[in-house]
Amino acid sequence: MPLLLRLAWPLCLLLLGGPAWATEDPGAQKQPATPNAEAKPEPKPKPKPFETKWEGAIGPVFSYSPEYTGSETRKLSVEAGFYLRYGRFTVSNSSGFVTRRNKDDIFRGLGVDLVRDEKLRVGLSLRLDNGRRSSDAKNLAGIDDVRRTIRIRASATRQLDGGFRLSAGWNTDLLGRGGGNLLDLGVRHDRRFSPRTTWSVGTGLALADRRHMQSYFGVSPEESAATGYRVYEPGAGLRDISVSTSFRTELHPRWLALGSVSASRLLGPAARSPLTVSTTQWGLSAGVAWLF
Repeated sequence: MPLLLRLAWPLCLLLLGGPAWATEDPGAQKQPATPNAEAKPEPKPKPKPFETKWEGAIGPVFSYSPEYTGSETRKLSVEAGFYLRYGRFTVSNSSGFVTRRNKDDIFRGLGVDLVRDEKLRVGLSLRLDNGRRSSDAKNLAGIDDVRRTIRIRASATRQLDGGFRLSAGWNTDLLGRGGGNLLDLGVRHDRRFSPRTTWSVGTGLALADRRHMQSYFGVSPEESAATGYRVYEPGAGLRDISVSTSFRTELHPRWLALGSVSASRLLGPAARSPLTVSTTQWGLSAGVAWLF
């Protein structure tokens, strides 16, 4: 994945090193120390402790989204979303759930925070990827299924001043079933309207390797003969760029409402695929959760 690594390493350095422009005033001048002043070393910030408490949320989540990536047809679905945390460990089937005590992003699957302080969060997670079935949409009839697999994801989030944060994540098909590798980069801004309501807006860029592109956007000679689509063998490259906005609000000390709107544009090899009917993708989601 040389292309993905070349594009990823500058942002990873930025996340781990911390941008000076976010914390320093370039016009400020350092004052010379007076001879009588004693230089006292500033105390180092203590890492944020991992609270050894159980906390969680459960409730219905409704979504209206494309049948598959590249489809022009959308479907309505509902699932029982849940989230559970103990200390640095989390498990969830929804990326939107969050509780009162924990304001971090929640990633799907089984996750662990390796580093978490006021500025930096680094974590690992495992999740089930259901792949894609040819029965998901009529346009996929005759296209081989993408097998269900387990994905592992490494991510880092850097908190900046003013409610902004940078993120980078890499995930791969742990079982080698055609899911390939994905790299995602993002910028997000959070704003608190009240002690109970938070609104966020962000943008992201996703890149994929050749194996992922072939599984989800490629057409083999056998599939071409069965479907009439032209043979297509995409390479690694940009997959999509996206924007999204979301909110969450506490309706009651034990109840939370959440919602989001997202839109994306397929790029490069993904946009040129004969399976791509629409390069513009959008979706809605909303839910309520009982907190415990």
